[in-house]
Amino acid sequence: MSERAKYIFVVTLSCFTLISCKKEVIKSVPATDSTSIRMDALKVDSAVINPTDTLSSLVDKSVIGSNILTKSSITPRLKTLLGSDYDQMVKYWNTETPFIKEGDILHASGCKQHDCNTYSYDLYIDIKNNKINVYKFSKSKLTVFTEDNFRIVLKDSLLKYLSTKKINANIPKEK
Repeated sequence: MSERAKYIFVVTLSCFTLISCKKEVIKSVPATDSTSIRMDALKVDSAVINPTDTLSSLVDKSVIGSNILTKSSITPRLKTLLGSDYDQMVKYWNTETPFIKEGDILHASGCKQHDCNTYSYDLYIDIKNNKINVYKFSKSKLTVFTEDNFRIVLKDSLLKYLSTKKINANIPKEK
């Protein structure tokens, strides 16, 4: 094949390539107002509009499997709530219980694999009030992280579970 034939072949191929790439033309821009744009943004994260929508679906699911700690709308809130303890919680959330729901409260717990007595966490989410509490058990010490200073009131089996966990972790009774 001569140089001229190669040149014509390349030019022809390039033209076909350019012609086949169709440029999309926007015929009209939908008329919206700032309210509808805001609502569309909120629909993506229904936990913002109505926490009950997405949070109630977590029942019987694992924290790790649902990516609540690392890739959810709650993740930034957990980072803010826990501060420097957030990375440790993610690191040591190995052995876990699935989410349970009692009333308007979701609960799950996780701990360091093979060492639950040293590092253990309980995550409580109040669906009605859209607040989070994290209880950190570390070396016989309990630290409670409350979002907006809102302490979730635990009742029935959740309260009993927490009391048993405090006894097992050698946490002194509150007066």
